[in-house]
Formats: sequence, structure tokens, C-alpha cells
Amino acid sequence: MQQFFNSLYTNGIGVFYDRKSPMYGLYKAEIFNTAGFYTLLTALALVVVFYYIFNHAIPTLTHLGMYKPTHWLLVLLLVAGLGALLAYQVSTGQGAVRDPYMRYFIITNTLVAPLWFILFSVLLKWGSNHARRTPF
Repeated sequence: MQQFFNSLYTNGIGVFYDRKSPMYGLYKAEIFNTAGFYTLLTALALVVVFYYIFNHAIPTLTHLGMYKPTHWLLVLLLVAGLGALLAYQVSTGQGAVRDPYMRYFIITNTLVAPLWFILFSVLLKWGSNHARRTPF
């Protein structure tokens, strides 16, 4: 899994920024794997919450129409924001310095988090009672 996250983030950051950080070894050894795993779990958790808690287990929210594409988009934006926050927290928690490489890592994770959310939405939405067709 570490090799997957290393490739994902190295290539993603490479789209925006062509230099390696002096702390690239730390990113490759610890930060990419930790942030990637937490981002993946966060996206999965919010897909489960949207499709199975909001739209299945809590009838009051179902009657309020919490299964509409607008609500799905709001959860997608929440996932993107949490992706940015996770990238920042993991980076600073591991001792990385604030430099342009960290900034582009945060941007990359902000874009990767919604991609995980969309993938999990496609895979897991079929068991939902009301949101089977949300968003597409």
C-alpha cells in the first residue's frame, strides 16, 4: 500500500510542482502512507454515513430529502476539506516544515479525497434505500 500512495502523491504533486523537498524522504517513508490511508478511511466513512445512515437508518433525515444530489455534493466538499486538513495535520505532526512542497501535497490530497469519495459512492450506493441514483 505504501508504494501505491508514494506513486500517487509523487505523481500528483509532480503535476503542480517539479522540485522535491529536502524532507522528501520523510514524505515517502511516513507522510504519504499515513495521510493516504486516513484520507481513504475518511472518504469511505462518509460514503457509509451518507448512503446508509442519512438515507436508511434515520427516517427523519430521509423525509427531509437528505438523499438529493445537492446533499451529496456538500458531503463531497466536506471530504475535500477534510482531505486538506488531514494532509496538513499529518505533515506537521510528522515534523515536516512548511514549504511549497507541503502546500502542493495539501492541494493534491484535497483533490484525491473527492476521487476516493466518488469511487466508493459508485461501489457502495446500491444498498441504499433512497439514494441509489444519487448523484448519477
